[in-house]
Amino acid sequence: MHALEFLRSTSKLEPKPIYAAFGDDVYLKSEVLDSIVKLSLGGSADDMAVTRFPGESTGLAKVLDEVRTLPFLAKCRVAIVENADPFVTAHRKELEAFAQRPGSTGVLVLVVKLWPSSTNLAKLVEKIGMSVDCKAPSERELPKWLVNFAKDQFEIKLDDNAAKLMVELVGAEVGLLASEVEKLWVYVGDRKSIGTDDVMKMVGAGKIETVWKALDAATTGRAAEAFEDIDKLIASGQHPVGILAAWAASLKKVHHAGQLRRAKYDLGEACKIAGVLPFAIKTTGMQHAHLGPSRVDGLPKLLLQADLDLKGSSQLSARAVMDRLVIELAKPRRD
Repeated sequence: MHALEFLRSTSKLEPKPIYAAFGDDVYLKSEVLDSIVKLSLGGSADDMAVTRFPGESTGLAKVLDEVRTLPFLAKCRVAIVENADPFVTAHRKELEAFAQRPGSTGVLVLVVKLWPSSTNLAKLVEKIGMSVDCKAPSERELPKWLVNFAKDQFEIKLDDNAAKLMVELVGAEVGLLASEVEKLWVYVGDRKSIGTDDVMKMVGAGKIETVWKALDAATTGRAAEAFEDIDKLIASGQHPVGILAAWAASLKKVHHAGQLRRAKYDLGEACKIAGVLPFAIKTTGMQHAHLGPSRVDGLPKLLLQADLDLKGSSQLSARAVMDRLVIELAKPRRD
C-alpha cells in the first residue's frame, strides 16, 4: 500500500503486529510512523510505549525483548527500528521466524530504504502485517492527494486547478506541499476555500509570481522586463538554478502544446492535453505566436543546454547563462 493511501485510510484499518515502511520520502515516513503508533496504541497513545532503535547498531535480542515485554498502561508496546536495512540483512532468518509467530504484546516497525517484495520476509510481513511504500509519489498523483489533505486536515476546499498549480510550483515534495497548504489555510481564514489566485500570491512568498512574470516577459519579446524581474529574484535569494527549474516545467508544456498544434489540435485542446492550466492558455498562445514553430520545437534542447551550463559545463556566471537564455527567448521571431 502506498503511503498516501495508507494515511487516507488509517481510521479504517486494523492494527497489525509488524510493519515495514520503505522508500525515500522523509516526510511520508514520518507521517506513516506517527499513524502506525496511533493505530497501534489507540486512545492510550503514549511516548512511553514507543521505543526507537538505530538499525545500524542495535542487536536483534534487544528489539525483540522490547516487543515481547508486557505493556504498562498501554494497549501494547511499539518498537521502531530506524535505518533498518543493515538490521534486516543481519537478522533476516530470525525476523522471518518472528513474522510467523509475532505475539500479541508488541508491534515491530522496520523502517528501510529498500524492501524487495520477492523476499520471503516481505511476503510474510504482507501476510500478517503491512508494507507501506513511502516512495515520493508522481506529480500526477499529488493534486488529488492535496485536495484530500486540505479537506481532512484543515476542513478547507482546495480548488483542483489550485492543487495542480501548487504541484507545478513546488514540485513533487510532499512535505513542502503540506507546509504550503497549512500556510494557505491560515491566509484564507474564514473563507474556507483556496483558489489559484491565493496560490500565486502565497506559495513561495510571492517569488513564484515574479518567476512567471519574468518568463512571460522573456517569451513574449520583453527582455528588459525579464532582466529586471530576474534581478529582483536573485536579490531576494532565489538561485538561477531554481528559476530555470520553474521555467523548464512551464516551457515543456509550451513545447508539448506546440507539437499538438502542429498536429492540427486547436489551442485550447492542445493546452488541455499538455497540462497547461486554464488561466495560462491565453499566455501559451502568445508565447507560440512570439517564439514561432522552430523555437517551440527547440525548447527542450535550449533548456537542457542552459541546465548543463548552470551546473558547470560553461565558464559563464549563472546570471550570464540566464541572460543568454532570456535573449534567445525574447529575440524576434524568424519563421
